[in-house]
Amino acid sequence: MTKNAKNEKTTPLDDETQADNPDASADTDREGGSKRSLFKPRPGDDDFDPLDLANDPEDMEQEELHPSARADQGDEEATGPWRWHHTYSFPIGDVDRQDRALGLVQMGKPRSVQLTTGPFTVMRLTDQLTAEAMKKGAVGDAAEYQEKLRLQLDADKPVMLEGPCTEHAIDEVASQLYAGAPMFGAFLQAMRHSASLSLAHGANYFHFRPTIIVSPPGMGKSTLAQNLANATGLPLIYLDGSTMMTTVDITGGDAVFRTSRPSALFSGIIQHGVGNPLVVFDEVDKLADMTKGARENPAESLLPFLEPRTAARIREHFLQIDLDLRFLNWVLLANDLDKIPRTVRDRCKVIQIPPLTPKDLAAVAEAEVHRRHLEPELIDELARACAKGQIKSLRKLHKALDAAEAILRRPRLH
Repeated sequence: MTKNAKNEKTTPLDDETQADNPDASADTDREGGSKRSLFKPRPGDDDFDPLDLANDPEDMEQEELHPSARADQGDEEATGPWRWHHTYSFPIGDVDRQDRALGLVQMGKPRSVQLTTGPFTVMRLTDQLTAEAMKKGAVGDAAEYQEKLRLQLDADKPVMLEGPCTEHAIDEVASQLYAGAPMFGAFLQAMRHSASLSLAHGANYFHFRPTIIVSPPGMGKSTLAQNLANATGLPLIYLDGSTMMTTVDITGGDAVFRTSRPSALFSGIIQHGVGNPLVVFDEVDKLADMTKGARENPAESLLPFLEPRTAARIREHFLQIDLDLRFLNWVLLANDLDKIPRTVRDRCKVIQIPPLTPKDLAAVAEAEVHRRHLEPELIDELARACAKGQIKSLRKLHKALDAAEAILRRPRLH
């Protein structure tokens, strides 16, 4: 980058850094044109911590969703440095940096510090609420008032941004899932590319672009999503469009209705204390809204959640507060792409999985027979059933395998 490049974006330091060094806004030096390091201590700055990474409130463009700066993560093993909260003792310096990040974090400005166990990134879901503002927002009878007050206080607590935060760790997740579900290779490759791009833009956590997976029924989409949550260590928020009669689980219910409640998204984030969970919307093409005056296609209620700019401040109707939901990892599952609004499709990466051929099913059957330690003769029998069309989906295949395993494990009669 040079000074003559007019349209190239610079990365200003945060407010407290600029106050300490008015000249720190310069992006380049005079001689080499190299970018000035944000992590090198400056002479005379006693409060400067080289491991406290500044975050830029201006870095909010769609192509740069992740304002938290990357740290030099060294040679961390891929065993999960993001699981900082499972460690029960920290060096004193780590505790100080955590406290500093928690104290300085604001809505829209995630804070990231480097600990001995890896990066620690924290965000705030909503603006800091005053007691008076909470009293005005929480109306109703005494029990409802106390419940809303509790939820608003929970929303005011910082939450973590977690998950695989190195290229190697992301590759390990993709490889692990591909070994068990090779038919979803296109999705895993897209997820890997998007998550790696997030790291390049400064993320110290796991995040990928909203994705729609379309396939015939019975191919294991829901199982893949569950395995993805397990592999990344992120909590799973599961929404089922086939059973939803309203969009309350997405947006929350207005307090004027007796059936009002907070959204499942908000409840899941608060329950797990993680701001970037995996949100799996199963059967999104079957979503219905039976309320009076509902929109023709209720899936359009997802639109503000799928764009970083609008997701940065989404109204939670039950609590009447704005939430920063940019970091949710969306996976929408469907059988019929035509039933999903085009506006939703345009905001997502669409992956269409073709039906499995008899040869594909036979290959999965062979792998499962070996994994479950079943009789080898079962491989040929299942291959013949797949070729004849008696087994046309993974769901039916697994039912046959479960039955064979149940017979094998059955106690012998004497």
